[in-house]
Amino acid sequence: MIRAWSILVFAIAVTAASPALELQTSSSAPSSKSSPTVVTVTDQNNGKDIDLTSGEELVVKLASNRSTGYGWTVSGDPAPLKLEKMSYHKSTKSSQITGAPGVQIFQFSAATAGIATLNLVYRRSWEYNMPPAKTFSLRVNVR
Repeated sequence: MIRAWSILVFAIAVTAASPALELQTSSSAPSSKSSPTVVTVTDQNNGKDIDLTSGEELVVKLASNRSTGYGWTVSGDPAPLKLEKMSYHKSTKSSQITGAPGVQIFQFSAATAGIATLNLVYRRSWEYNMPPAKTFSLRVNVR
């Protein structure tokens, strides 16, 4: 009787564990999606045209010095681009120096097809009635 009972408990335990094992196997399978292509532009691309394919990412890297109060901001609607992330990195050579310059990085996704002009302005946030110290413009064609 005890032997029959232990066989029954073992059979129930194996049956109950099987779906969990299948779930672990399917979730650990590698994803078939590949990462999107990244196109990087800098100050040198100011005023130029660029073609992107829907699904690609655009990274804009512009020299900046946040310690002066100046910073880059997106001006207007950059659609069909969508701003995903904005960050600032100090220069690696002078990162320990107070007031050292760095790079502001904007990451955009090109979700849909269309044409837009991406405009960024370099200004102090409290000087909204003053013209920007610098501008950056890029005509983007997303196919």
